[in-house]
Amino acid sequence: MSVRPTPETLLALLLLCSAGCGSDAADALVVVGLTTDMAVGFEFHHIETITKVDGVVTRTERLSYRKGELSLPAELPVGPARDGAEVELSIAAFREGEDSPLVTRRAATRAAGGRSVLLPVSLDEACCATTCAASATCAAGACVDPFIAPSALADHDPLWIASASDACKTPSSGDPAVEIGQGQSAFASLEDGEVVPIEAGPQGGHHVWLALRVTGLRQMGSRLTVEGYFPELEFELLPFTAQVTLHRAGEEVCEIDGVRFQVDRGLPVEAVRGQALDVEITLEDPNGDVATATQRVVIAP
Repeated sequence: MSVRPTPETLLALLLLCSAGCGSDAADALVVVGLTTDMAVGFEFHHIETITKVDGVVTRTERLSYRKGELSLPAELPVGPARDGAEVELSIAAFREGEDSPLVTRRAATRAAGGRSVLLPVSLDEACCATTCAASATCAAGACVDPFIAPSALADHDPLWIASASDACKTPSSGDPAVEIGQGQSAFASLEDGEVVPIEAGPQGGHHVWLALRVTGLRQMGSRLTVEGYFPELEFELLPFTAQVTLHRAGEEVCEIDGVRFQVDRGLPVEAVRGQALDVEITLEDPNGDVATATQRVVIAP
């Protein structure tokens, strides 16, 4: 199993080639832009890839969500390669604990001397139940030729990720928005001023279980900040921050549950029982889009 090159290594290779590679040298680069409309970590958990250049396997890779290796959209660089070399990628996505892939995809092109091209590859939910002939692959639910001519490919621009397809953020999902709810394992709505239970944590302290319903933000890599203020005590809790992964909960809606927020940090637990707590949520995705929401709850006596 090969090791993925760091961005610094990849840049060095690109600079080396642009500085003086001849026409027969390896001065072409193919960057695979991998996307999915499925929820990583929920609908599939790891991928396995095989990369070939002129029919020779140059890389095999297994990327696991559980190990923190798999976040989509992502780039999988191939090369450098010589001008005209055939580049092919085979990819399979698996559910946790299953040996047969949920979906497979192939894509191929030819390296173009002096160019760095973006080869788009998507893992589509519509392809999960589709079987294609050996010479074809499934894209958007249809069997198609896996080969795309380099003349039909755009030059690689790292900014492509900002507009890439996503399980939670689509052109029709509208402006970013978040709704605060409660729940350890599922989203349940909250009324303003609703009484919520608190639970002792495994390492001390007491917390409430929050859940969020989200639209218009990317599924992976969003930065969550939870803040709390007890107005009657004039006490502000220390904020909680984390990077989160959402899961789809319906058309254009995603959720996250099991957000644990400690409510007695810096206070004795008896002081917060029966108190109103103003909760503020901020969720910012990797594109810089932000949604905020506030909710007043009352800690159970």
